[in-house]
Amino acid sequence: MHLTSPLLAAVPGVLHGFGGAREGMPAPFAARFPRDFPRWKQVHGAHAVEVVAPRQEAGECDALWTRGADLPIAVIGADCTPILVAREDGAVVGAVHSGWRGTRARILEALFARLRAAGEDPSRYVAAIGPAIGKCCYEVSEDLAADFAREFAEAGPGVAVPAHRRLDLAALAAHQLRRAGVERIDVLAPCTRCAVDGSGAHLYHSYRREGRGPQQYAAVARRPGSGPESALESAPERAC
Repeated sequence: MHLTSPLLAAVPGVLHGFGGAREGMPAPFAARFPRDFPRWKQVHGAHAVEVVAPRQEAGECDALWTRGADLPIAVIGADCTPILVAREDGAVVGAVHSGWRGTRARILEALFARLRAAGEDPSRYVAAIGPAIGKCCYEVSEDLAADFAREFAEAGPGVAVPAHRRLDLAALAAHQLRRAGVERIDVLAPCTRCAVDGSGAHLYHSYRREGRGPQQYAAVARRPGSGPESALESAPERAC
C-alpha cells in the first residue's frame, strides 16, 4: 500500500503517492509507468526541469515540476529523500530527489528559486517529505557530519547532525522548504532502512540495507481538467 500525505491529498485535482517495498510505483500511476512519464536521470545534483509534454526527455536532473494537466512526474529513491510539492490550488506540482549531495547543494531552495523566476509564490505551496533513511540509521563520516553542521548552522544546533555522525535528511529538507518560503509541510516519518510491518517485513527498499537493487518511486500529477486553466493559458512559454 502506498503512502499519502494529508496536505497533498487536500489539494484539489492532485494525485500523488509514495511507493514502498510491496508497491514500488504507487498504484494510481502503475499502469502509466514508464509510458507517460518523462525520461530523466538522477545524478544527485540540484538541477530542476519543467515538464511540458508527455515522455519528455528531461536529461540529468533531480527535480521535476509541471503546470501541465495529466503529465505524471516522479523521482526514485531507496534511502534518499523524496519530496512532493503542489500549489494550493493544484495548478503546479513537483517532485524532488534529495540525498546528502542534493541536500548539501540545497536542491529545494534551487527548485523554488526556479519557480519564483517563473512567477510562482512559494508561500502558496504545500510539501510532503516522504520516507527516507532516518536519523536513527543514517551514519556518515565524521568529516561529512562536521561539514553539514557547519554549512547548515543557521538551522540551529542539532538539526543537521542530531547525534554523533548522524544526519537528519528530513529535518534538513523541512528547513530548506521553510527558507524557500514554504510553511505547510508534512513529514512522513518511516525510515527506509529499519521500518517494518507487524510481521517484521521491511516496508521500504534501502540501499544501506540491501545494496544496489530495487527502489521505490514518489509520484505526483495534476488530474485532467484540474486547476485554474486560465492561469496556465496566460502563462508565458518557458524553456526547460
